[in-house]
Amino acid sequence: MSDEELISKKQLLRVAQISYGTLYRWKRMNLIPESWFIHRATETGQATYFPRTKVLTRIERIKELKNELSVEQMQELFSANVKSFKIPLKDFRELGIVSKLSITAFCSVYPTKTLLDFNDVFGMYVVDHLMKLSGIYLEDAKQVLRLLCKYLSVEASKDYQLLLLRKLGVPMTVLVRGEEDILLEDNTEVIACANLTEFEEALKDQLIA
Repeated sequence: MSDEELISKKQLLRVAQISYGTLYRWKRMNLIPESWFIHRATETGQATYFPRTKVLTRIERIKELKNELSVEQMQELFSANVKSFKIPLKDFRELGIVSKLSITAFCSVYPTKTLLDFNDVFGMYVVDHLMKLSGIYLEDAKQVLRLLCKYLSVEASKDYQLLLLRKLGVPMTVLVRGEEDILLEDNTEVIACANLTEFEEALKDQLIA
């Protein structure tokens, strides 16, 4: 890593407008990875540096979330593993990660669910992008959510392409493994497509940036 990509601890505290105590408290809480504390020898002893873009982005994200999520929720978000991630529906609304319409679609399909896991959030995230990019309707979104949540409840892999098809006005949703070809009947059109692996990585990046 080159020096141009690093920021010293002194510079970081000034630019991020946080105290020394806050920085090391967040380190102890595992909100800032210990591996980001890079120790370098200097003429006067030793100094601490950080990967500039990563640490500044993470600090801004912590500031945004600290009044909305508990420490435990933030620790889960910032960990590499989100399998045990849980967040109340009301708190997820406030994060603004997906549109109100996507949440409406989810609540229509799962009206009694108030505690979301990662796959619930993932389903809404995929649907939200499909609605924005492909203009799918609310009923289409609900169909996608049903298939995704049913599949993800028993299968962890997201190495699939999700296809929303329509034949003679009737919508259908299918999952295709990886990049395999799929042959469609006549009069069947692809309304929307999503690579689930790419969407999973994009959601994690957004959650833990």
